[in-house]
Amino acid sequence: MKAKDFMITDVIAANETDTVKRVLEIFVNRRISGMPILDKDRHIIGVVSDGDILRGIQPKDASVFNYLLTVSYRAEKLEKIVEELKDHPVLNLAKKRGIVTVHEEDEIEEVVNILAKHRFKKIPVLNDEKQVVGVISRGDVLRTVHSTLLDAL
Repeated sequence: MKAKDFMITDVIAANETDTVKRVLEIFVNRRISGMPILDKDRHIIGVVSDGDILRGIQPKDASVFNYLLTVSYRAEKLEKIVEELKDHPVLNLAKKRGIVTVHEEDEIEEVVNILAKHRFKKIPVLNDEKQVVGVISRGDVLRTVHSTLLDAL
């Protein structure tokens, strides 16, 4: 079975100019935790996850040192960080290098290997033109295994 046989073709994606605020709205409204970022030709230029957003808004600690005492404190409030970050391009927080994908003609075994090896929740599927044509989640693989392989045994 090939990736194209069980991938989701209705890909929810961000574009290169989407802001952190816009991506958060999509995450919340569509109940998803990550998505590819595509250029105008549907080529993948990044991947952003809820973890990337959380790391971006994480309050930073600051420390004051002297010879007798070190004092750590929360240097920024979350509200201030979110206010400053919300209009930034989400591409600033996204993974842009080393993006792992599969090809639509890859066999299910290859998809399983990649998802398991990298512990990804989902993976983009590309065509011969390197355009994103689908996405496969761990759940998609398990549903396929259940409906096709287990039923055949």
